[in-house]
Amino acid sequence: MTSRKLLLGALVVLGVVATGVAASAAAPATAAETTPTYVERNVTENTTWMAEDGPYYVGGDLTVAGDATLTIEPGTRVNVGEEVTITVEGSLVAAGTAADPIQFTTADASSDAGTWQTIEYAGDRDSTLRLAHAVVEHGTTAITATSSEGSIRLANSTVREHVRNGLAVTTRDGSPSIRIADSRFTDVGRAGVAFEVSETDPYVDAVRNVQISGSTFANTGANGVRVRARRISDVRLTDVTVAGVSDAGVAFETESMDARPQSTNEHRVADVTLRRVGVERVGGDGVAFRGGALDDVDVLNSEVRGASGSGFHVEGATDADRVRFARNTVVDSRNGLRVALRRTTGGIQHVTLAVENNELARNDRYGVDATAEYVFVDDFDVRNNTLAENGDGGATFATQQVDNTVFADNVVRANGGPGIAVSAVRVRGVTALRNRLVGNADDGFSVRASDLLGGINVGFNDALDNDEFGVDIAGQRAGTTTEIHNNTIVANGNGVRVAGPTPARLANNSVVLNTADRERADGGRDAAAATGVVVENAPNVELVHNDVYGHIIGLRSSLDGETVVAEHNYWGAESGPYHETLNPGGAGDAVVTDGGKADPVPFASEPFGPRYERPTAVLAANETTVEPGESVEFSGHQSTDDGAIARYDFTVDGERRSGAAATHVTTFDEPGTYEVSLAVEDELGVRSLNDATVNVTVEPAAQTTQRTTAGPTATVTTAPRSSDGSNGSLLASLFSLWGGLGALFYVLALMLGAYGTWLSIDGRDPPVAGTTIHALAAVGVLTWAVAGFLGDGALLTFAVGGAVAWGGLIAVVLALATR
Repeated sequence: MTSRKLLLGALVVLGVVATGVAASAAAPATAAETTPTYVERNVTENTTWMAEDGPYYVGGDLTVAGDATLTIEPGTRVNVGEEVTITVEGSLVAAGTAADPIQFTTADASSDAGTWQTIEYAGDRDSTLRLAHAVVEHGTTAITATSSEGSIRLANSTVREHVRNGLAVTTRDGSPSIRIADSRFTDVGRAGVAFEVSETDPYVDAVRNVQISGSTFANTGANGVRVRARRISDVRLTDVTVAGVSDAGVAFETESMDARPQSTNEHRVADVTLRRVGVERVGGDGVAFRGGALDDVDVLNSEVRGASGSGFHVEGATDADRVRFARNTVVDSRNGLRVALRRTTGGIQHVTLAVENNELARNDRYGVDATAEYVFVDDFDVRNNTLAENGDGGATFATQQVDNTVFADNVVRANGGPGIAVSAVRVRGVTALRNRLVGNADDGFSVRASDLLGGINVGFNDALDNDEFGVDIAGQRAGTTTEIHNNTIVANGNGVRVAGPTPARLANNSVVLNTADRERADGGRDAAAATGVVVENAPNVELVHNDVYGHIIGLRSSLDGETVVAEHNYWGAESGPYHETLNPGGAGDAVVTDGGKADPVPFASEPFGPRYERPTAVLAANETTVEPGESVEFSGHQSTDDGAIARYDFTVDGERRSGAAATHVTTFDEPGTYEVSLAVEDELGVRSLNDATVNVTVEPAAQTTQRTTAGPTATVTTAPRSSDGSNGSLLASLFSLWGGLGALFYVLALMLGAYGTWLSIDGRDPPVAGTTIHALAAVGVLTWAVAGFLGDGALLTFAVGGAVAWGGLIAVVLALATR
């Protein structure tokens, strides 16, 4: 044995021995560090638990006395025994660190939730329960507050796997001061944080001074946060996330929804702010306020996605004073915002509510759904919101009496019902300004009063492409004058409707091209007619300086002996409107009276605003005669409009394809003649009147090897194709059976040749003779050549290339050998 091998063996043996010695020395130290401390009596004086003395085993109920503080240092583990409760009458301070958290757990890491009971806070005004960088797990409820005094502080902690609640306040008297920051609640049976009494009447008398920030609640039973109290005040939720609960993500409840409130209206939610609260995938509402009077409540910058209930829900509230929902997002829920107010036995309530800068979209029912039972609404502001693609409508508002209600600067589009709809017994003030109401399945904007109608101001709105009226105003008893002015009302089912005895003035509006593509049933002027302005039982209506054209009927009135004053309007032609007696030679929209009179003379000879034209659809195809399965491209690029074309509707064999793209590519599987049509819409929603069409003939597949495409000069010749795909790529040929076999011989020759050359340079004999190597290369080249001649011509390329490459390699080796 050489000296080198002896040295190596000695080093190995030495290393093994050293490792064993070190392990033996470390064993007693480790045992010392894990020696447990068994806690067998209450804490009656200030006491500190340290990590080096842990873990601590609490085998029976433990109480921290009222004049004592238990301090637990970072890294300490507390194992709590079965059915044990730790009661804090004094103070408990467990402040860990991110690197050394404190644990309240069980000795068996696999224990189920409910193994031990709870940490019960029962302190006085000088007491505190403080957990920081702590983990609390496997209990029935992590923390239970049975005292309304002192404070509970929870920061950077994890509360998980509890049967009931993460933190529960269960005393009737109310809650202590609570602060929860940057903590996580997961896998809890009932609620992450709950304020309720475990009795038939679950409502705490008062909850106040509560702040939760930067915390998450996931799979926490019914709710993330649930507050059941008769009076709720000074509550803040900031940067809170709730996901995967079975009911409301956050719920504030002041009374049962099955009982009327007391006449004194003592149930109240006041001074409550939710900011940047995120809720998703919940089985109820995102955020719910149930019962009571709401005062100074703000829900701001929050987001709800995928709620089975409404994103935000005010249910059965008796009042809403200075309540604001602003800069929130609610999508894919039942409603965006649902507000349902009810009457108290103490008298009629007055409501002020603001809904501002929210996105409420793709919800099953409404973006905003507000109803008020015997409630007078003093101020209801809906401003700068996007209400889009909701199933039943953008915003609906129904109440007893409406005053000072404003809808301004909203985008309300593509909803499955009305854009904005207001209905009440008495309407004394509704303003709609600068809204964009587009593509809704009912009226763009409507107000209906079953009694008094007055104080309506509708101005500077765009009502475009709505299925019914752009603007619809109706009442039963006259109030102050309705003003409809400076609106663009284009491409709706009909333009404007005014009904009822309230005076109305329509001025400076563009009411044009509202469904003028309806066909006249019998060629008459008023058969199946689309109408610009409809006046019904409204004896005091004036139209002045409006553009009304692009309809079959510009104005239809039905009055009882009264006259609609419709002077100084433009009706689409220099010759004025058609009127059977006053202007029978007019070429513009018709003025028709079903009762009473209408006076459109004098009239304007040119429009007051921009002239709107209907777009023209032009359709072209790159092929009109094809074989089955061959692609055809249809183009609407040559379509024209005075503005911009926003949508192309291609109909291919009865199937519609719509979108912003001006081209559509399709194939036809069966021989025959197919009609393809195109309609276009501009940015206002105005649709082309006549569809453009192209017929495509699909002929049976040709039996010859050549075919000519449609067109006067272009000819395409198709080369014959082999049935086995021999015109494939070189790579595909190489990986075929014969290509791979040739490659196997050739690569083997290369490897053996390279190895033999290297041995020869080193002065050693190669293991395989050179003639054998050359033979292997020749077999590979010959395999490619034969396969190429028999069918796969691409393999001839490899045969020629392989032979040339082999010769070049031999030349290089000979040159090196002779140097």
